[in-house]
Amino acid sequence: MIDVALDFLKEEVENHLELVNNKIVDDDGFIVLSNVASQNGDWAIPSGKIGMSLINVEEERVIKDQVFEHRNSNGTYERYNPALKLNLYVLFCANYVNSAENNNTSTYREGLKQLSNVISFFQSKYVFSPESSPNMPVELEKLIVDIYSYSFEQQYNFWSILGAKYLPSVLYKVRLVSYQNRAAENQSLPITDMTIITSENN
Repeated sequence: MIDVALDFLKEEVENHLELVNNKIVDDDGFIVLSNVASQNGDWAIPSGKIGMSLINVEEERVIKDQVFEHRNSNGTYERYNPALKLNLYVLFCANYVNSAENNNTSTYREGLKQLSNVISFFQSKYVFSPESSPNMPVELEKLIVDIYSYSFEQQYNFWSILGAKYLPSVLYKVRLVSYQNRAAENQSLPITDMTIITSENN
């Protein structure tokens, strides 16, 4: 389900970038779903691309579903665990670093421009549902994308954990990805009538 959600958001942002830039870069597009760093500590995001990376997953406990019993279309009831709702933390990084041969600001500025376009897209559309996005996969019910701010100290620790040098970036919290296995623990018929048994005093 995580891959479905991220692929969907990537496609949505990609379409926006192609529209505002009035061009298609190449088969890979503007955005690459990738780790931030490779095993040797280099950037895993290709040069001249916006990297989209999953950096954390947490359970949503505030609005956790507590319903165990569900009625089927045939009138029977099934009991299975409530859906697991997840929040995804997704990082967009602009790997537009000036090379030694071309040490000017044009490449860096282009990266800031494309990162700004990403921010502009989620500012204009941060709620995704089947009504607002007809191409939304059926597995997804609703996604809400909020920008997530953190301090300079948190940023330093964050990039140290990632194991890469800092890139211009923006972090988003994506709510709510829902998991429901629907593996029924038991099945029962609905209660249709009640009989009250009373005893008479002698």
